Amino acid sequence: MTLITKKSVAWIERDEKVIAPCQHFSYFPLTIHKVVGDTIFDQDDNRFIDFLSSASSLNLGSGFPAVTEAIKEQLELYSQYTPAYIFNTKNISYAERLTSVYPGGVSAKVCFGNCGSDANDAAIKFARAYTGRSKIITFINGYHGSTYGSISLSAVTTRMRSKMGPFLPDIYNFPFYGDDLEDEVCERECLKEIERAFEAYLPPEEVAAVIIEPLQGDAGLIAAHKIFMSKLYALCKKHGILFITEEVQQAFFRTGKWFSIEHYDIVPDGIVMGKSLGAGLPLGAFMAKKEIMDSLPAPAHLFTLGGHALACAAGCAAFDYMQGEEFQNMLAENEKAMEFHINRVMEKFPRVVTKKSGKGMSRGLALTRMDPEMGNLIPDEVGTYKVLFRSYEKGLVIISLGKNVLRIQPPLNIQPENLKRGFEIIEESIQEYLDGKISDDVLKYKKGW
Repeated sequence: MTLITKKSVAWIERDEKVIAPCQHFSYFPLTIHKVVGDTIFDQDDNRFIDFLSSASSLNLGSGFPAVTEAIKEQLELYSQYTPAYIFNTKNISYAERLTSVYPGGVSAKVCFGNCGSDANDAAIKFARAYTGRSKIITFINGYHGSTYGSISLSAVTTRMRSKMGPFLPDIYNFPFYGDDLEDEVCERECLKEIERAFEAYLPPEEVAAVIIEPLQGDAGLIAAHKIFMSKLYALCKKHGILFITEEVQQAFFRTGKWFSIEHYDIVPDGIVMGKSLGAGLPLGAFMAKKEIMDSLPAPAHLFTLGGHALACAAGCAAFDYMQGEEFQNMLAENEKAMEFHINRVMEKFPRVVTKKSGKGMSRGLALTRMDPEMGNLIPDEVGTYKVLFRSYEKGLVIISLGKNVLRIQPPLNIQPENLKRGFEIIEESIQEYLDGKISDDVLKYKKGW
């Protein structure tokens, strides 16, 4: 099965001559021409259902009418003007909206930037400034971005760190405990390494913050165990350590709530945001309790284009729509359908699809195979890639995380028929892989995780 990709490939050849290779984690020869809602069209006019949502930065898909109209209206007034020196009504309006949904109803403020990476940098700055402490705790397999601060927090792959050190000092990575663990194991083990560190080499009174993804995205969409989160939060409160939730990938109803931390009944001290914050335009922000945000004066964390007027206008429009009954009803129906389709795939291929992960519309399916030597299940990296490549050939854009997890993150407002068809394509592709119908030749395109 082969798509006509002549025009897309020609553009990729041009890309290779002028774009740094570190810019692409490509999976297939797809060069985008346009995106309409939940559907992608490439340069050769092939059509694809979108199960990626531009890495969860298009929660309402591309070209959502209310967002497009808001951008047009703002563009007629001015495209942007730096909020570093001049006040910006779109900044203010969006910040008012965001602080209104801060968990626990606490008084909060917002610091805008350009993306999720610099929002993580902001979290480090504010945590250190407010507490007067320097050390930061993050978690293995967490991903926080590509600026030097955010990549110093990350521990998901050496390919993001090789040849680039030294990194920001006083960052400590500890094991993350997911909801696939048994309760008694989590209860017994989850804080052991942190507590041992507090006794041996990491004075808790020098720790400024814990920064954690309640649902680790690039680790395979792994949700934190509730016991782990509860005990970690209590430990932070005991030692005066700020608890900061990293919501770049999972905020704005990706897991069914405004923020994924709301699944844990925890009121965080700060929230890191990016991706869909700007409804498709570049925008990042750190939002935290008022007293924390008041700890740094200008120009400690500001950017000429940070809090871009067009992005804030788009964000306001998306925020208002997501508050409404139409969206909430649609989201509820799509979440039910997502669970049904996920379970159906597992029931149909129990020996291959052995684990599901995530919450809401942020889901993962792990593909495994039997190790012929050891007789145990191991990640099926090659099979996972063949499945996603065949899915591409059949009209579905889906990628993988880690070695063997299919990343399923369609727009939250995906049309039900496209959600259904997307899963049908996954099932067809798995079956064709099992039947030996997918050639090893497709592996030449493999450049992903």
